[in-house]
Amino acid sequence: MKKILITSALIFLVSIWILSGCGPKPGVYGKAITETKTTAVSEISASPANFSGKDVRLEGKIVQECPAGGWFMLKDNTGVIFVDLHPTQIVIPQAVGRGVSAQGKVKKEGNQVSVVGEGVELK
Repeated sequence: MKKILITSALIFLVSIWILSGCGPKPGVYGKAITETKTTAVSEISASPANFSGKDVRLEGKIVQECPAGGWFMLKDNTGVIFVDLHPTQIVIPQAVGRGVSAQGKVKKEGNQVSVVGEGVELK
């Protein structure tokens, strides 16, 4: 009985150790982030014409993500914005809930405002 308990505890600890290393690693995907000023999502949403075609840096968390890693929804403390990575062919690992910095160009199509991501840094 004691051997079974020790073996079970050892298997549990090894499993936790292995799984803790399987998440997405911090790092930069695409171009390095060079913008120093962080823009709030609410600023972009309030005046998309002022930002259209301009590079912005965003900081927040990934709250939703494409299963293939080609887009994500970034949430900061002022709102949520769609970050599209497809045009730049960047793919990130699954990282919902992780902190993120993103840089790219603001795009407005109809009522939809988004950012075409050129660089993403997972934290």
